[in-house]
Amino acid sequence: MKRALKILALLLVLVPLGLAGYVWYLLQPRAQDLPLPAALVSVEAPEGIALLQLAEHSADYPALAEAYQSQALGSYCGVASGVMVLNALGGTSTQSDFFTDATRAVRTRMQVTLGGMSLADLGGVLDAHGLRVQALHGDQLSLEEFRELVTRNLSTQGDYLLVNYQREALGQGRVGHISPLGAYNAVADRVLIMDTASYKYPHTWVPVEMLYSAMQEHDSSTGRPRGLLEVAR
Repeated sequence: MKRALKILALLLVLVPLGLAGYVWYLLQPRAQDLPLPAALVSVEAPEGIALLQLAEHSADYPALAEAYQSQALGSYCGVASGVMVLNALGGTSTQSDFFTDATRAVRTRMQVTLGGMSLADLGGVLDAHGLRVQALHGDQLSLEEFRELVTRNLSTQGDYLLVNYQREALGQGRVGHISPLGAYNAVADRVLIMDTASYKYPHTWVPVEMLYSAMQEHDSSTGRPRGLLEVAR
């Protein structure tokens, strides 16, 4: 009887650990190297390189490129984006220490691991890190206002734009995503998304109107359109 109880107790410990380990395994990013839809341009392609060289508004690109993070988990696009901005502003954060006592009041590490972050969640977490954050949902901006915001923000250092959009609107599969914007080429009317999912996609030049449409898609977790965060120290 005692032996049976010991085995049962051991199983009660090991089974949850095994399930947790399996879930963790499923969340690990796996290299896929997916092709970009025809409307999008990789920054690594000759056209993409030229777009960056000729971009009239690219003040944020150098600091973001130096601080670039590929997301550690499939649900960590918001985490990687947040760490990039914190470090571009002079911090030394990692995706491991991004969660603090202050951020836990907004969303815990486990909640993010299993369910990611909404626009409001990431805004609240970055606010808890002491940053100045303005959140704008897609329905709070016209296309022209979005274009003006992109032009202004990407022309100055020290403030950054994190976009929350539906990948399906870009032809990249049905999933919400968050990444920083690094540059704007006004002649081509394309913005550079510095995609945190580098295991799937490169940094990508996207037509402004297409990204704007992708920001209008609703986040099922909140029922509101996606959008952007403007972040500064």
